[in-house]
Amino acid sequence: MVSTGQITGMALTILLPLLAAVIPYILICRRSSKIETGMVGAVCYGFLGFFWQQLIYMMLIVFLSNIGAVYRLLNDNFIISAVVYAALCSIFVALGMYWGIYLTNQKQHSLFRSAVIGIGFGLGSVGWNIWVFYGMSLYESIRINMGVFSGEEKLRASILATSTGSMLLDAYKFILLLLIYLGVALLMGKHYLGGMKKIAWAVPIFVQLFISLTNAILRQYVPDPAQKIVFYLILTILAAASVCLVYRWLKTGEVTTEIKKQQ
Repeated sequence: MVSTGQITGMALTILLPLLAAVIPYILICRRSSKIETGMVGAVCYGFLGFFWQQLIYMMLIVFLSNIGAVYRLLNDNFIISAVVYAALCSIFVALGMYWGIYLTNQKQHSLFRSAVIGIGFGLGSVGWNIWVFYGMSLYESIRINMGVFSGEEKLRASILATSTGSMLLDAYKFILLLLIYLGVALLMGKHYLGGMKKIAWAVPIFVQLFISLTNAILRQYVPDPAQKIVFYLILTILAAASVCLVYRWLKTGEVTTEIKKQQ
């Protein structure tokens, strides 16, 4: 039997990132509702941007892995492997986010819609990494408890062995990433609308490159649980900086100024 705590943990892991996305979305919409619409569409651009860039990135990784010389080089040299994978991931993240910001500013420039691209992109990451996996786990857990589970025993054992703490840590990680993407999208939007498109490209590349390389280095050289503690601490600091950036943007007169300039 799957415990009530485990089932609750799965449900919270699915719901908490959604709540983390809804709160900043509502705050931004409250400031933008009297000026413009189209916020839902911008979130959708961000969501789709994550999915197509992730699919292409994964296909590229599979393609490279099937090239013998490339596979051996990446498999035998950690530094080269970490840099290549981090660089590719960063470039595709930038492509996905920039695509959304470009599309949402085609008819009317909007820093509000640019910012919520980050919420949509973060939700895409949550959907890809959290909702699919834990949604299926929750469904199979209910079937196990009802006595109608018909899957492999390996899947049953995996579900039963998953702790509530590890589920909530997964939720926390992707909440932090969502908040980081929100701040990144805001900075991208500012520079894109200000005509500094090279900087708009550089922001997500730099941030994602830092996150990916840090994660790879910690996983290689630092044992658990210290590796996870340090990585989560770094993500927390980045997310806190992102929240402060967005909070300052919403609380100062910068919102009104940006909209007047765009009009």
